[in-house]
Amino acid sequence: MKFLKYITIIALGGMLLWSCSDTFELDLRDDPNFPATDASNFEALYNSVQVNFAQFFNGGDPTHFSMNDFTMMLSRQRAFTSGVNYETSYTAQSFDNIWREAYRDFMPDANAIITEGDEKGFGIHGGSARVLKAYVMMTLVDMFGDVPYSEIGQGADNISPKSDSGADVYAAALVLLDEAITVLTDNTGAAPLADQFYDGDAGSWIKAANSLKLKAYVTTRLVDASAGSKAMAIIEGGDFISTAGESMAFKFGSSRQNPDSRHPFYAEHYETEDGDYMSNWFLWLLNEEKGLKDPRIRGYFYRQVPEIPLDDVNLFDCVFSPFPDASSTPDHYLSVDPNMPYCVGSLTDGYYGRDHGNGNGIPPDGAVRTQYGVYPAGGKWDNDTYRVTQNTGTDGGLGAGILPIIPHFFVDFYRAELALEAGTGEDARALMLAGIENSIDYVLNFAQEVDAGSFSEQIGVNPVDNSPILGSATLPDTTAVDNYMMAVMANYDSAADPMDVLAKEFLIASYGNGIEGYNLYRRTGYPSNIQPMIQPSAGEFIRSALYPSVYVNLNKNATQKSQTDQVFWDNNPPGFIN
Repeated sequence: MKFLKYITIIALGGMLLWSCSDTFELDLRDDPNFPATDASNFEALYNSVQVNFAQFFNGGDPTHFSMNDFTMMLSRQRAFTSGVNYETSYTAQSFDNIWREAYRDFMPDANAIITEGDEKGFGIHGGSARVLKAYVMMTLVDMFGDVPYSEIGQGADNISPKSDSGADVYAAALVLLDEAITVLTDNTGAAPLADQFYDGDAGSWIKAANSLKLKAYVTTRLVDASAGSKAMAIIEGGDFISTAGESMAFKFGSSRQNPDSRHPFYAEHYETEDGDYMSNWFLWLLNEEKGLKDPRIRGYFYRQVPEIPLDDVNLFDCVFSPFPDASSTPDHYLSVDPNMPYCVGSLTDGYYGRDHGNGNGIPPDGAVRTQYGVYPAGGKWDNDTYRVTQNTGTDGGLGAGILPIIPHFFVDFYRAELALEAGTGEDARALMLAGIENSIDYVLNFAQEVDAGSFSEQIGVNPVDNSPILGSATLPDTTAVDNYMMAVMANYDSAADPMDVLAKEFLIASYGNGIEGYNLYRRTGYPSNIQPMIQPSAGEFIRSALYPSVYVNLNKNATQKSQTDQVFWDNNPPGFIN
């Protein structure tokens, strides 16, 4: 059995660098080429498909570099700290784990579930596995460009599968989604015992499949003149994600050990480590850029301090000055936006992150770094308590976060962009505003459900009557939400290109899903005032990832590519973005 498993793994592309000892380790999973017939094994395998999908998306633990790490940094949803210039920030080895999670861990199990699900009539299992597989396939293309697909899984007959064009892989993924819809529609079998997305509801998986098709059409709209009409066929059919309860999101648990079921972001920030740096630009975007605070900011981020202290120069690594000093803001920042943040997100409001491309050493700043909040990490709502979060996993939502794959408000933004850029005839402005409002509601509702304790916690005393002030007082009221909406409307109506405003709002709303932001930025070139690399000569932006070393070193048909190579749907010119 182990030998057969080893052959199967090598067949996935000659991609994996295994030692001899690895070959003969006991493998506790059934061989993917021989699907289990025992019902309990089948359900366990189905569970592994969903877990492996989540690990492909966001890594299995904080030590593994993930697809979401890479794309959130490039889209400025998180600080880019991998290096000081793009060209040398990553090596082929940087992406080995992402490749393994897709081709070694996820694909064999997904294929096994599809095969056995079809044979046994378990349509929800097989249909949903097709949906997840299609997402992984398209994301691999979005990350790397051309990737192996049609020749994988052939055993010893082909240990060096050739890459398929990105366009062909996308086309195959769309076929898979149509198959999924058919299988789910015709299902007569029992639902999965455990489904971390939809609790085994076939109708919700059908909506997810159609919404993933919408995602594909908006992603490829630059090279597919029919993208708008294809999208409208789905929209007019009405069978897509449109409510909060239909949102496609992987749900994490709150168990700390045996197993650790928490969101990886939580484990990074609420245990004993200092955690990742937030993006100063993204912090500023939500805190100051519009002249008012984004209603989601307390859900996205938790501040450990009310303001950034300036009594210790060792706290900072500002690159161009000892302290964060606006007069030291580099000229290439100011040429993009005269209000561009430098070194910190906000001194007076306690938002401490890093500038884009600051890959320098780490000062003793763990106690002041802004942390992930309750959304989507399952952390703590920022209720003005300003506590250090390295508390061995005892704060906030205890890690019961989500991976926001396609929340319902993403679909609003897909439709808005297609209306604006693909001529679908829908009202782009109204759809954008719906997306923002739905995003705000989703985040605030999620925060109160997952971290109820932060809202019932006493955070102060009313000086007038000595009554307790609770954390619920920090929730934005309807006036704050209305003011935000009006600010966006004014910006949209006065913009030289409304797509600039729409893209910025989608980037904000897609927080926690880096591939959406990365694709959006490459596709549109917006937001126009995005923070550049802190070094003025940092090279060309990474338009796609290097092929992993486990692929190029072990597959005779693989040739390394350049980070400036563009994926098939990105036909914008070189230097289009920074």
